[in-house]
Parts: sequence; C-alpha cells; structure tokens
Amino acid sequence: MLRRLVAVSPDALVDTLERAVNSGGVNGPLAAIAALVEAEAADRSVRGVVLAPIAPLFGPPADNDHLRFPRGAFVSIWAGLKAEAPDLVREAVSAARYLDPDEASPAVFNRLCARAAAGLEAGSLPEYAGAIAACAAARPTAAAELILCLKLVPVVRPALQKLPDWIQRMTDERRATARLAYRDATSLGEGGGPLLFEMLAASLEQPWLVLRVVSAVMDHPGERYLAESELARFGERTLDHIEAQLGQVSAVKAGAGVASSRQAGAAVQRALEAVAELEQSVQLAKDGPWGRRLIKLKQSIAGAVESRLRDIEAAAAKALPVEKIKYSARLTRTAPRLSQAPDRQAIDATMGLLAFADSVRACSADGGFGSARTKALDALAKWIDQYVEDLLEQVRLGELEDDSRAREFLGVAASLLALARDEQSAVIVRRRAAAA
Repeated sequence: MLRRLVAVSPDALVDTLERAVNSGGVNGPLAAIAALVEAEAADRSVRGVVLAPIAPLFGPPADNDHLRFPRGAFVSIWAGLKAEAPDLVREAVSAARYLDPDEASPAVFNRLCARAAAGLEAGSLPEYAGAIAACAAARPTAAAELILCLKLVPVVRPALQKLPDWIQRMTDERRATARLAYRDATSLGEGGGPLLFEMLAASLEQPWLVLRVVSAVMDHPGERYLAESELARFGERTLDHIEAQLGQVSAVKAGAGVASSRQAGAAVQRALEAVAELEQSVQLAKDGPWGRRLIKLKQSIAGAVESRLRDIEAAAAKALPVEKIKYSARLTRTAPRLSQAPDRQAIDATMGLLAFADSVRACSADGGFGSARTKALDALAKWIDQYVEDLLEQVRLGELEDDSRAREFLGVAASLLALARDEQSAVIVRRRAAAA
C-alpha cells in the first residue's frame, strides 16, 4: 500500500519526502518507508532523463492551444518500459549515473523511446494500453501525436541541447542545423514539423521564443506565408498569449494591493516581450491579420497602463488627505488633514498603483507609455514633497497638540515617495521627521 501511495504521489511531494529522509537518520519501522521514497526518487530521476524530450508535454495545459498529454500516460509509458525491456532500463540507470550534459546522450535513451513508441502502437502491454486510453479520453488525436513525439526523440534530444544557442544568436551554421532538424522531423511522419517545435517550445520558460527558430527555418517569413503554413499555430499562439496578459492587467482593479499590482506589471512585461519577439521574427504587414491585431493589442496595453497611472493622483489624495484652512473671507491655504487616522485601505491602494508603475519601468519606453509614467510619478513626487514640507512646518511651529498622527502621515509619505521617486528620498523624509 505504501509503495503504491509513493508511486502515485506528485513529483513535488516525493522531492519533499526525499529531503525529509535525507535531513536526518531514519531508523526502525520508518526505515522501510525511507527506502521506498529513495527508490522512487531515483526511478523518477532516470525516467526524467530518458523521457526528457517529451516530459514537459505532460500535465495541465498552459492554455487550450498548447500541446499537452495526460500525466497518467507518462507514468504508464515508463511502467511499460520497465515491464517490457528491464535490461535496457537497467542500462539506462547505469548510463544516467555518469551523464555529461555537454555530451551526446547515451543511445540507450533513444532506444527506450523507440520501444515505447512501438509498444503504444501495438498496445501489447496493459501499461501501454492504459496510456493510449488516457490519451484517447483527453483528445481524439492525442495517442497518435504522442507516438509520433516518441519517434521524434532522436531528432529533438540533440536539438534541445542546441536550443539555448539558437535562442541566444542564430548564426548561419546554427540556422542550417535547425533546418536539418526540421527536415528530419517532417520525414518521420505527417505533422512531425509542428511537433518538433511543440517539443522545443514546451522546454522554454518563455514559449514564444521558439519563434526565433521558426523564423530561422522559414527564412524570416512574411505573416501571410507563415499564417498559411503548418507552423501558423506558433504565431497565433503568441498573439493569444499577448491578449491573455492584457486580460490579466485589465482584471486587476485600481484598489488592488502590492502583490496583485506587481503581477499585473509582470504581465505587461511578458506581453511586450512577446510583441517584440513576433515583430522581430515575422515580417508583419499593417493591413495583415496579424499586423492589425498586434497594433490593436499594443494600443490596448498602453491604454490599460496609462489608465492605471492616471489613478495614482486620486489614490494618493485619499492616502494623504488635505483640507482648506480659511484665515479670512479671502485667504485660504491647503494643509494636511489630521482629523482622522491614516486610511490603511487607501494607503494600500496607492502603494499598489505605485508598485505597478515601478514594475513597468523597464518596459515603459518599448510600450509607448514612458512619458505618461514619468509625468505621473514626477507630479506625485512633487506633491508629496510639498505635503511633507507643510506637515513638518506644523510640527516645528507646535501647531499640533499631539504630533503622533502627523508623524504617522510622514511615515506614509516616505513609503509612497520611495516608490514614486527612490528610497533615498524616503530616507531623507524619515530623518527630517525624526529630527523635527
């Protein structure tokens, strides 16, 4: 029972259990459990190396358009290999111990993947039949796609080793190598070319970067040519990704806290990175379907960011409230309002907006909202400077019976100024408040 429980546990749980076992000596009845955990962790490590080219394709999809297979099929394939080819598995275990990431992978890894493809086609073992059934339940074409992915492993495995170089800088030699990999993939079956790029994209933290390889293979294609090819999905998917990031930004309300606002800022950054990748990899036309859509998305991103920036002034006025003091029938002046304690909700909302503005700083120029961001933050910083001066003046002149609330607001002003301008400005405000 324990062996089965460990076998079906998620990788993260097995890793946690293994760390717990290794952190201290385990004796007595728990020693058997520790041995089970260590054996399962070692088995999964070898499985991950042997099936590395297809491993990222299993699990919940990032979205409905990405190629994914059910996790259970991955486990069943490995179980089938251990039942059908135990000698090869033992050879793979031995090879994995001395694996050099800079050298070509041992041939036994690819031989096992070929055996798995043949086993899935024949359905000769219950484990393989279970994997096929899981795929069929997920998607009608999933089983055939998985078999072809396993056949592509000899092409994809060396391509994955070269992928960081291809992404960093595509030379003529690297371009030729990528084209050969694409040719080999297409020769292995219908749909092999797109599946090659699916497997490469699944291993990237930023999947849209695979467009660099697509562009190299297709010689920097025009959008109409790419949109009509079998690789069109990667351009469409990048546009969908940009749209999804825009949705994340729009979904965050103006009063959101710092964490949510920084996540929205990160979404803006990801969207603009994908925009730049599409613009560099594909020859876009302003009147083309992709070109028109991208222009609208860029405008929407800039509009969403600028809308959030415009909210800063009103939010700050609630976090640092002021009032008009009347001296005579004609003379009035604005002064900090200290009749109520600082509004924590208003402060959090303002901090969130400023955190958002801070998180989009690096991409503001590329996004077309750099000027709006600078203008909004400069205006706020100057307003806070004047607020601080007025409040310190009241403290120095002794106009306040109890200056503790004034010092609370000075602390709020310093926190806002740290994000609106810089931390050094905040330090200066805190020092002046302490000295007043």
